[in-house]
Amino acid sequence: MAYLPLTVRRAVHAEHTAEIEVALVTITHANLATPIRVSSDPTQRLSAEPLRYGTISNDIEYEFILMSAIVPDDQKGTPPRTALVLDNIGAALVELVRSFTSPATAEIALVLASAPDSVFQRYKGLRIVRSSFDDSTVTIDLSREPFTSEPFGARQTKNFFPALHGLASS
Repeated sequence: MAYLPLTVRRAVHAEHTAEIEVALVTITHANLATPIRVSSDPTQRLSAEPLRYGTISNDIEYEFILMSAIVPDDQKGTPPRTALVLDNIGAALVELVRSFTSPATAEIALVLASAPDSVFQRYKGLRIVRSSFDDSTVTIDLSREPFTSEPFGARQTKNFFPALHGLASS
């Protein structure tokens, strides 16, 4: 179980709270000059011309975009999947995502709007396995590499793993 700071636990269990949980998403790919960074909350104004809102976390700007998350499923025999639905996106982002020929990677960091530099939950190493588009939204399916496809370590011989073959006699 993940450790959650007291402020986060209070906000989650409170009937009413002023705390806002913010998802900071970073998408990276070899074809991108700079990563795509988006925020789920318009925490502060980033620029006046053009008018942009977003979140600054650890001196990195994340641009606000309407987004929602579909929680991970727990289907037996498959790695957990989650989906991000990005709303009101521009045609440039759709064309960019369509141009990828190899999987992109994503990272999701959860912070509170009142303390954007303190990440209380981070999901690294997510792969974008599928994306779909319509007139105003992009749905991105994220998944981890299944643990069953992890290769085993070195060859388990007596020299490398003596305890597997009993204690060495003296």
